[in-house]
Order: sequence, then C-alpha cells, then structure tokens
Amino acid sequence: MEDYTGARRLIGNRLLDRDGTVVGRIGQVFFDDRTREPTWVTVRTGVFGTGENFVPLRGAHPVEEGLRVPFDAETVRAAPSFSVDRHISVEQEDAVFEHYGLAPELPGPREPHRPRGRHRRPEPGEAAHAGGGAGDTGEEQVDQLG
Repeated sequence: MEDYTGARRLIGNRLLDRDGTVVGRIGQVFFDDRTREPTWVTVRTGVFGTGENFVPLRGAHPVEEGLRVPFDAETVRAAPSFSVDRHISVEQEDAVFEHYGLAPELPGPREPHRPRGRHRRPEPGEAAHAGGGAGDTGEEQVDQLG
C-alpha cells in the first residue's frame, strides 16, 4: 500500500509549524484501522526529545524541510502526550481534538456508557466485526523502522 509506506517514511523527519518553525522530529505515525489512512503523528519535543505530543494530520502537507502542520509551535508543544505503545482512547482523542480546536471525526453516533470512537480496539472477548464495520474502531500504530 503506497500511502501506508509513504506515511511510514515520515518517521524521523522534521515537523514544522504553520510558519515553518521546526517543532521537533516525528516519532510515530498512527493509522485509522477502518480507512488505513494516516490520522496522527507524534512529535518529539523538549530539550532531549523525550516527550511525544500528538498532532492531527488534518491540513498537514509535505514540504522540502519535512511535514508542515497548520498549527503554531506552542500549540503543538502544549498538546496532550500519551503512552504511544497502544491505541489512544476516545477520551484521549477528544482531548487532542479539543486542544487543537477541531471537531472529532465521527463514524457514527457516540454511545455514552461504553468505549467509543474510531481509535479504539475491541476489548478482549469483544466480538470483532468483519469487513471494517462499526466494531473495527482502533488505530494502527506504526513503530519506527529499524
């Protein structure tokens, strides 16, 4: 899948803010399990690049220096940071969308008392829906290539 491979190549490249200022290096790329489209990247920030903040790819575009996003550097540096070894929860997703002032992309109505959102994997023992239906709601993490 060419888009998948191309998005994986983002890892390690610079992330630039809307003005072209380097914010940090891209640490990981997350894909929507349903569409297989890249949805988020993490950017390594801080003095030693130890923090990884989530950045939505909505409005991002490649430039010669790296990947430019439509947000200022301070907004990206202040973005939520979560453990990146698994899918982000709907609550984490909502926090990121709220931080950037974006409306969540909803695949359908949200249910109030159960985990929800496109970026959730089925819990152990939960029936997975074949064919990318409503239960196929996680994000696939792509680790840095060795």
